[in-house]
Amino acid sequence: MSRKRLAEFSAIMIIASGLGWASEPSVPTQGPIKAAPVMEKICVETIQNLSHQPVSMEGFDDELVAQLQKIGFQAKRVSAPDPKQCDATINAELVDITGRSRKTARVDFRLTLAGEEPPRMSASAQGRSSKSAPMVVSVPSIMSNFRPMGFASSQRQKDTTGVAREAVVAALADQAHQIKVAYQRGLPPWLPEARERTPSSTGHLGPWARPTSAAPF
Repeated sequence: MSRKRLAEFSAIMIIASGLGWASEPSVPTQGPIKAAPVMEKICVETIQNLSHQPVSMEGFDDELVAQLQKIGFQAKRVSAPDPKQCDATINAELVDITGRSRKTARVDFRLTLAGEEPPRMSASAQGRSSKSAPMVVSVPSIMSNFRPMGFASSQRQKDTTGVAREAVVAALADQAHQIKVAYQRGLPPWLPEARERTPSSTGHLGPWARPTSAAPF
């Protein structure tokens, strides 16, 4: 075979090889994209008080349920998670109450989908009372003949407790908002290393949100 024919044959082989490579299907570089989970029914377990503050926890579970219903979820209180009734379960703890007159409360919480063990969401919510606790001034020289000396102290404690409860309610509202925002974003699996980079005040709820008068299930 002459050099000319050899060069032509080599060129034909190179072109044919190129066409063969171009016809091969591309290999995907990413795994299949999972659909966002459906989360309509949320169960709320009893909120624990780990703040070492004398705050009555009565009514806080119902408050969180109400906040979740307000943004479109069907929510109810449970003593233990039930996959048949719950698409997700929330565990939460009141971990801190700070401030002398105007209080700030912090609630740590986790949201776990039914059938999963690691939480899809693990975050902190904060709330602050709108007003300071009113100061109660004791005037022993005038009031000692009319009421016990401990009245002013007990009244101050009552006012402070009310302000603390207001801060906790605000934190629960922030918690519900964060869950709403996370659901809107598809509830991606929670990564511990990303927690510090994620603003705790940005929560999400999806376009599935229903009216605030969602019926109990």
